[in-house]
Amino acid sequence: MSIFSIFLKKKPKENKKAKKSYEEMKKEELGDIASSSLREHEKGITDIFDEATDLIKHPLTLRTGTNMLLYYFEGLTDGVALKDNVIHPLLHDVHEDWQVVEPHTIACYMSKVKTWDEVEKGLLQGQSVLFIDGYNEALVINTKGWAERSVEESKTETTIKGSHDGFVENVSKNIGLIRRYVPTTELKIKRLTIGERAETEVYMMYLGDVANPEVVQAVENRINKIKVDTISNIGTLSRYTEDNTWSPFPQSYTTERPDATAAHILQGKVVVMVDRSPSAMIVPINLTGFFQTPDDYNTSWLVASFTRMLRYVGFAMAILLPAIYIAIISFHFEVVPLSLYLSIAESRARVPFSPFLEAIFMEITLEMLREAGIRLPPPIGQTIGIVGGIVIGQAAVQAGMVSNIMVIVVSITAIASFIVPNIDLSSSIRLIRFPMMVIAYFYGMIGIVIGMMVLVAHLITLESFGTPYGVPIAPLRWRDLKDTFVRLPESMLTKRPEAANTMQEQKQSESNGDANE
Repeated sequence: MSIFSIFLKKKPKENKKAKKSYEEMKKEELGDIASSSLREHEKGITDIFDEATDLIKHPLTLRTGTNMLLYYFEGLTDGVALKDNVIHPLLHDVHEDWQVVEPHTIACYMSKVKTWDEVEKGLLQGQSVLFIDGYNEALVINTKGWAERSVEESKTETTIKGSHDGFVENVSKNIGLIRRYVPTTELKIKRLTIGERAETEVYMMYLGDVANPEVVQAVENRINKIKVDTISNIGTLSRYTEDNTWSPFPQSYTTERPDATAAHILQGKVVVMVDRSPSAMIVPINLTGFFQTPDDYNTSWLVASFTRMLRYVGFAMAILLPAIYIAIISFHFEVVPLSLYLSIAESRARVPFSPFLEAIFMEITLEMLREAGIRLPPPIGQTIGIVGGIVIGQAAVQAGMVSNIMVIVVSITAIASFIVPNIDLSSSIRLIRFPMMVIAYFYGMIGIVIGMMVLVAHLITLESFGTPYGVPIAPLRWRDLKDTFVRLPESMLTKRPEAANTMQEQKQSESNGDANE
């Protein structure tokens, strides 16, 4: 055989039938519980859960002499409930075999299953499975009870006058927290499942008589289209469902606060929660929604309006301040007062780098300090953030690497980014700041204007589940401006946001403002 024949030899065709998904293979492997022998049941469990040392096998014998096998995962089952509600009644209260399946015998919810797939799902969800000798069925008993933390305040979304409870990793408790704030029969909850290898429970919540049905259907369709092994966090789910994956801006609002979640539900939004995740995803959302906090509605409207305007100013400064510094020092020094320019020139006399490199060095150092402070334990992280920033900044100035004015600019920029209340939007600002600095270095103020035009154009064209991201500014909605840059008194906020396109616009009586008259 020549070398040419080796290269020209056709590759064998791929066997398309061999390419099967995990779910298809599992369906072929698992079938019905055909046998009624305990030995066959034990063999079936062993075949499914190979090398599962935490799977407990508990043999039981009834007073009638009938043998049983009880299976459960040690870390997913409530041992006290299993002993008191399942094992004790079976050994002491059952005098006939048929009494095992009676509702009053076992003090837990149970159901009969006939397939190994149902047995597998039940065990993996923390339930116990009981096999009875002579029966080709199994009893799945609800004894869920894994280790979890108690309800406590969110560490990333603190409040002064609002409630101090936060979501936990148990979605059932999270739903209960929301029901406390929205105790109405119109609160609709849909259960969906995601994951071809390991199923994850996803819940949609909305007001049936308020939320836009098109938005509800769009959210459900996008969730059902997700085909992955599993979803472990609400952040991952939000990435799969967003409209534009290339946008640096968050297109869903993520929160750990039940009161904030309930407020969005009452506005007609759709809330999505994932089991094992202590956060809720709220859609649709616009840019101005990230500047609103629960404290805005717990204080005077004048104070709330002032703090909200501060957030918008901080948002602009966090994006533009380093770029403006670079543009002025490099191109437009004539706009600076002479006395200030002399002070800047004096502080930059020993600096061998351009304003751009100086700013890049300080910004990257700041981001490294911020990341180090987040990853380290809280006491050490605070020390790194404060002492590290002061020591490095002072040492850099004395060494002539950066100027005093640059340290001031970076410090103000960092403070301005901290004012933005949402961590997702704050992270986006940190990313956008660098291209703005680059374009300012090459084109000065003209470059900054061009960059802002591109940014505004992107915000106008961006959507969140069919809702314009720039609303109520672009497109303009006059009514929604009452609760955008400022928050007017509650007596003037009688209708839900027009941008949400809800089925019910009115949310309170217009006569509430005259209650004290």
